[in-house]
Amino acid sequence: MAPASPPARLSRQFAIAAAILTAAAMLLISIVSFWLIDRQRGHANDLLQQREVAFHARTAGHNLEALTTRLADVAASPILANALVDSAGKETYLTPYLHGLRQMNGIPVQVLFTDFEGKKIADNGSTGFGEPEYAWLRERLASGIERTTLHKGELFGVYLLRYSRTRTPEGALMYKIRLDDLKPAPWAVLEPAGARTPQAREISAPVPLPPGLAHLDLALREDERKLAAPLDTPAPQYLLIGAITAALALLVFLLAQRLAFGLTRDLRLLEAFSASLGGAGIKRQRAPLAGSREVVSLAGAINRMLDRLYEQHAHLEAERRKFHQLSNNIPQLVWMADPDGNILWFNDRWYEFTGAEAGAISAEDWQKLHDPNVLPEVMRRWREAILSGRPDQMTFPLRGLDGRYHSFFCSIAPLRDAAGRILQWFGTCTDVSQLEEAERAVRYSEERLQQGLVAARMAVWERDPLSGAVSFSANLHSVFGMHWTNVNELWALVDPEDQASLRETVKAAISEGLDAGEYRATPRIRRADDGRTIWIDIRGRLGLGPDGRSTVVHAVAIDITERKHAEEALQLADRRKDEFLAMLAHELRNPLAPISSAADMLRIAYAGEPRVKQISDIVARQVAHMRHLVDDLLDVSRVTRGLVTLSRKAVDLRRVVGEAVEQSRPLVETRRHRLEVALPEAPVMVDGDHTRLVQVAANLLNNAAKYTHEGGHIRVTLDAHAGQARLAVRDNGTGIGPDLLPVVFDLFTQGSRTLDRAQGGLGLGLALVRKLVELHGGQVTASSPGQGQGSTFTVTLPLVA
Repeated sequence: MAPASPPARLSRQFAIAAAILTAAAMLLISIVSFWLIDRQRGHANDLLQQREVAFHARTAGHNLEALTTRLADVAASPILANALVDSAGKETYLTPYLHGLRQMNGIPVQVLFTDFEGKKIADNGSTGFGEPEYAWLRERLASGIERTTLHKGELFGVYLLRYSRTRTPEGALMYKIRLDDLKPAPWAVLEPAGARTPQAREISAPVPLPPGLAHLDLALREDERKLAAPLDTPAPQYLLIGAITAALALLVFLLAQRLAFGLTRDLRLLEAFSASLGGAGIKRQRAPLAGSREVVSLAGAINRMLDRLYEQHAHLEAERRKFHQLSNNIPQLVWMADPDGNILWFNDRWYEFTGAEAGAISAEDWQKLHDPNVLPEVMRRWREAILSGRPDQMTFPLRGLDGRYHSFFCSIAPLRDAAGRILQWFGTCTDVSQLEEAERAVRYSEERLQQGLVAARMAVWERDPLSGAVSFSANLHSVFGMHWTNVNELWALVDPEDQASLRETVKAAISEGLDAGEYRATPRIRRADDGRTIWIDIRGRLGLGPDGRSTVVHAVAIDITERKHAEEALQLADRRKDEFLAMLAHELRNPLAPISSAADMLRIAYAGEPRVKQISDIVARQVAHMRHLVDDLLDVSRVTRGLVTLSRKAVDLRRVVGEAVEQSRPLVETRRHRLEVALPEAPVMVDGDHTRLVQVAANLLNNAAKYTHEGGHIRVTLDAHAGQARLAVRDNGTGIGPDLLPVVFDLFTQGSRTLDRAQGGLGLGLALVRKLVELHGGQVTASSPGQGQGSTFTVTLPLVA
């Protein structure tokens, strides 16, 4: 008992020391943790209050955006447009309509509807517009600028009502909103960001404004003392700190106890080493030579005994590893059984196939993997092999990890000693299910191929170019109406008019050899059964025969008679469409002249009647628009039918661009676009029709103006490079989507219309541009990064040598 006393005393000493360290650690951790938690709580409260103010600011911004969007929709309402023309309906529909706008999103708003002189037509029943507001409105009507302003805590805005019959405002929709009504909290202050210097305890956040109000630069300020502090007490954190501190105290105590037992470490290590020696096998282990003299002497004796045992075991282990490595590396399932047939071992492939853990299958469990219907026959053959001692082979299904049965070819053989006695049985199982499935798949594929060939009215064959012998698919009769074994029988079916070209095509392909010998032709064939004439698409290619040395022609024939008939019908329909468009354009053009003359007579006869003059102007504009559409329709029809004759001569594209700009300038100025033209100093000469080239450039400019929002930017550039003249028209308008870009030059193709795009059209301009450019031997392309990112149209023409 004496040796046990010192460790106990050391354990008590280390336990006392661990308790003192634990108490000190708990006190220190508690103080530091309280300071950190309280500091983090303060930071969290500040951050949450700032986010709350930012959320209030976003709420005010969203309310402003909703108000301006709703008022913009009201300004675009046809009710206001009708009221400008017919004020008699004010009490009937205008006043009730405006009275429904007293609040938007719960925010009071004052709305006033006036004529083009700023005189009141109707309001929403809210008073508050005085003479200063009317003077401000008249100033906006005179300048034509829709710009909001702030005055004495109120936001004033106006929407100028413009319509297609005049370029000046015909009326206005003015609104007024109190900033105090937008505040999300009573103590909040909503004002311009630079109105004053923020106070020490104030939290400020910018208000996100819609584009029309961005110049106001509003900010929301709130007193942080009036905001709630979400985090009040860190009591739960103290519980966590206490738990962590207790865990640390326990850890320190355990470490001290472990240190106390370290005094007997050498003996305990030797004891653990001796306990590890046993039935697990002999390993290359060594007892630690450390500690007292007695422990070192005992460890040396154990090591000498282990050396002798290891030398004997190493040889046996090397032979065992060789056998297992060989068995585990082959793809077959390998097993071994004792002389009585009890299975003792499976290789890794067996466990991978079954999904069982190594050693989990007993001598009886392997029978559960067999098909119950086949297992009796397998067991009978296995017992016969054990009794006779002769090898055997059989095929049977086994269930794998996936739950499906796989077919295996099994071979079993006995292993005998020098006296001929059976020591064990050795068996291998080879998975042949994929081979069987491949055979079934080949048969199925051949059946599907024959069905597909019949359904597609297709036949395939191989032909020897020297002998003319042919081997063909079983469905040859479905295409040609007969089976033939020599190529001469096929030539008898080919239409006489197509025989010469087909022979030359095949002969040329055979002369090119294996690397490039292929042909394609579409001759007419007379079916041998019913005498009908059909169209056949024949494709052939030289290749190697089944022996890998001879050359054969692999050919496929497809009956395309229905496709040919469909193509002829489409061509006929296209010609009839062109003829109809030409006739329609001529018929539409005839009544335009008298309508235009009648409009001019009305304007002259009733010059003193503003209403009649306005109506006649509308008629004249629409007649001009109709004439432009009819002219485009006639041009497209003439170009499509090949009736356009170009008067070609040397033309300077700089002059062409200048005239096109002059033609398009009214439309560009109406929409207040910024047009930029960049022309080279040297002439850019091409061979073409001056009038048609001006038409091309003008159509591209008009297209850019139509699909660019008011105040947009259009840039025209002209340069020459590598013998080509390049004219590019770029804009920052609506752009072209990826679905429209491939067909943008097709007839009657248009992009989506926008509210500010008043120009009409039939989608003829770009189609006419492509036709005229191709007649000049050039090409036109379109590109766009996407919707809302503008587009670029580029015309390339060959320069005059």
